[in-house]
Amino acid sequence: MESIFLSHHFDDEIEPVVKSFTRLIESHDLQVIDGRRLLDGFVEDEVRKRIKGSDAVVVFLSKREQGKTNDWVKSERATARALGIPLIAVVENGLDVAGPFTGFETIPYDPANLSETLLAISESIFGWKLQLGEQIEAVLEPDDIVTTVRANVQKKDIVQYRLLKRRGQWSDWQDAFVMPKAGGVSLRLEGVSKNSEIQIRVSTNNRIWNSDVVNRNLRILVS
Repeated sequence: MESIFLSHHFDDEIEPVVKSFTRLIESHDLQVIDGRRLLDGFVEDEVRKRIKGSDAVVVFLSKREQGKTNDWVKSERATARALGIPLIAVVENGLDVAGPFTGFETIPYDPANLSETLLAISESIFGWKLQLGEQIEAVLEPDDIVTTVRANVQKKDIVQYRLLKRRGQWSDWQDAFVMPKAGGVSLRLEGVSKNSEIQIRVSTNNRIWNSDVVNRNLRILVS
């Protein structure tokens, strides 16, 4: 997990609260993305690109925003749902938004007790990080496999990986991002937790090679 899209109304009155949310998210070593300084083009398209590039969405709804940004917030909520991106809504006490956010986790916001809201957001982020995992970089071995991968790096499904979940269930095979480097090949693997068991599969020239199952071992020996 690398980034969170923070959806909120741009207003001086709630800016201090938004800054608190931003500091909290960044304290989890995550990048904060929002709708500021949009590039040329349709605003909705640019916002969609930013949401799609994020790992999760936090929507902040205050009474100050009622009647001003509901359409934008609904659009961003719908985009997150369509893309299957996790979302939580931080809602100021007394603001009724149950309909548009049915099915999503909702965190209450009391202006007089901001610390409770921050703790709840932090707990949600921790849960997301456990669920989504992180990106790691692994080094592929031995040399003959590295040579084969380098020669076929443009082909689809050349290197794939899967994660062993709890209760002995494997995830589906998914493509690794292959990076040829001086002296070898590195792989970027997404969704890896600290306890993940990983297996690598190399498929080319009508042959399939499989690695042993390793626990975040950053040197992957395929045989």
